[in-house]
Order: sequence, then C-alpha cells, then structure tokens
Amino acid sequence: MKIALLPNLTREKAHGVTLEICKWLDKYGAEYACLDEVHISFCAMPTMQHFKFQELIEWCDVIISVGGDGSVLNAARQTVDYKKPILCINAGTLAFMAGLESNELELLKNLIDGDYTIDRRMLLDVSVIRKGQVVMSDSCINDAVLARNGELRITDIDVDCDGKRSSTYRADGVIVATPTGSSAYSLSAGGPIINPSMEAIVVTPICPQTLFSRSTVFSAENEITLSVDEKSANKNLLLSLDGGVTFEIGVGDRIEIKKSEKVAEFIRIKNEAFFEILNSKLLGK
Repeated sequence: MKIALLPNLTREKAHGVTLEICKWLDKYGAEYACLDEVHISFCAMPTMQHFKFQELIEWCDVIISVGGDGSVLNAARQTVDYKKPILCINAGTLAFMAGLESNELELLKNLIDGDYTIDRRMLLDVSVIRKGQVVMSDSCINDAVLARNGELRITDIDVDCDGKRSSTYRADGVIVATPTGSSAYSLSAGGPIINPSMEAIVVTPICPQTLFSRSTVFSAENEITLSVDEKSANKNLLLSLDGGVTFEIGVGDRIEIKKSEKVAEFIRIKNEAFFEILNSKLLGK
C-alpha cells in the first residue's frame, strides 16, 4: 500500500505523531511519502519519499491527514477530485472526523490489511452570481457561512428554496451545512445534529434577533439561494467555505447552494457508531 502523509505542522503534536505513524508504517511494510516542502522536517526518516502535490496524490492509494477536523477538511477539499480515501489521525483537540487517535496507531495494521470501511460524505457546490455572471464557484464539506463582515449592524438575509422564499433571517448570519457540518458551527449556533449517513441540507441562523427563528432542514435535492435583503442595514457580508475560502458579498449578489456530484471518502477503522463518537467527543464518555 502507498500512503500519502499530509501533516498539519502548525499543530503542536503533529510532528511527533507523524514520526510515530512512520515507525508503524515501516513495521507493517507500507510505502509512504509526503510533500517536497514537508520532507525537510522528516529527512531523518530514510524510508520517507517526497513528491510535488499532484504527483503525491496520483501516486498514493490512500491519504493520511494528521491534525484536527480543519486539517482533514482541507485535505479532502484539495483531493476530492482524485477519489482517494482519507484517514484522519488526531493531533488536535476534538477532531470529530478522526478515524484514529494518536494512541491507537497500532491499528494502522487494519489499514494495511484493508480491514476498514469507507464513510461517503456529501459536499455542497457553492456559486456566487453577480450581475448574471458566476464570479466564484467552489465546494465545501462542512458548511457555507454568510456572516457580517465586521459591521455591528442589523443583517437581513433572504433564504429561497428552489426559487421560492423560505424565510428572511434577521441575524448575524446564516450557516448552510451538510450532515457532516451539522455537528460543527451549525450545532454551536443551535442547529440539529444530523447523522452523516443521511443526505440533507440544514440552514441555521447565527444569533437571530427573534425568538422564533429556527433551523430548517431541506432535502439534499433542494437548491438553496441566499441573498442580502435590500432593507438590511448591513449590506456588506462575507461568505466562508469550511472556515477557509472567503468571498465578499453585497446587495444584488446571489449565493446558490446545492448538493455536489462529488463525494468525499473517509476511512473508518474502528467499529464506532456516529453517536458513540459524538458522545465521546462532546461529553467525554
């Protein structure tokens, strides 16, 4: 098996965890490699190969992301077109998407032996339409967040479903999440938890200024459109995808969001149900 290692070296524990991963992979007879620019940090490992990004992803059979949820989301967004499954090894804090913790690296033998399952997660395609032209187009695994861009003023955001008005939120912003993202920012904003084995789109207001604003769960087949209401006191907002990609939004812009044809594949080695993981991470059980 050929394994691409994508460690997030901004994480304090990531370097040490990656070295331990290499030792276990050597023991189990797997080939592994990292990016050219990362290799300098691991040159003491003589079995570590290194390539440019595209060569690395084309070369490998699977990808190991070392870090937290942000690390694995970034890795998945960069590699989803290559259709290579990803195993997240936790070198962060909560890491809901981790397939293994840093003290469970002996279970990498299951990966080498092919003894694992694949979780397939839906993505959202997000496009910004300005004066009839697509000015931004990308995908996200967790969520698309439309929020105020620094101004502490009232924000009114229109939400349409399949071209018909669903609601207008007077709030700090709106989160449009996949089931995977339902346990992230959307959950913190009061949204429902959706089992990621399902396909749905959940829209959750951020700090709504009414007692009766709640999340709405739509079918994955619905197309959601967000826009800044012309009556809004705050007409300058920021669109963020998975907490990374950002784009400035103003009155007249439309954000079209729909289920993507792309699917992210995550490796699950341990036989844990989603709600077991959720309780373990959130409640410490």
